[in-house]
Amino acid sequence: MTDSVHPRRRRPATAAGPAPVAVMRAGPGAGARGRRPGLGRGLTRRGLVLALVAFALTAMTIYPLRQYVTQQRRIEQLQAKQAALDAEVSRLEAERARLKDPEYVEQLAREDLQMAKPGEEPYVMTGQAPVDRPAPEGAAAHKRPWYKRLWDTVMGRTE
Repeated sequence: MTDSVHPRRRRPATAAGPAPVAVMRAGPGAGARGRRPGLGRGLTRRGLVLALVAFALTAMTIYPLRQYVTQQRRIEQLQAKQAALDAEVSRLEAERARLKDPEYVEQLAREDLQMAKPGEEPYVMTGQAPVDRPAPEGAAAHKRPWYKRLWDTVMGRTE
């Protein structure tokens, strides 16, 4: 090799002898090629670029992912509402079919509208129910909440 190739890599030999050898200190960056002084073991350029790309990809996927989850939740709500509406439609269709039966219509007219056939005498009860008569056993028991009835059964009380 000639001495004029690169002045920084090789010092020209002097008349006194070969070029003096620089003493290298062993440290965190000793022997590492391609690293700049000051970066040491920290983040390299490639690492920084990779971190920025990963951050950008994550940031770009957060909004669409949130939209997807929101839309899936909305779809589930709408499907549940559709199922409830279908059940209501089937119930109403069954009621419609029952209303085509003349006996059912007559029963509704007697109960709800207090109607009677010609020749029958309808009676309408007005006022308060009599207090002196005891209510049937089943009626009084069902007026109390279920948890009180259960507690009475557990405690062995009967009314």
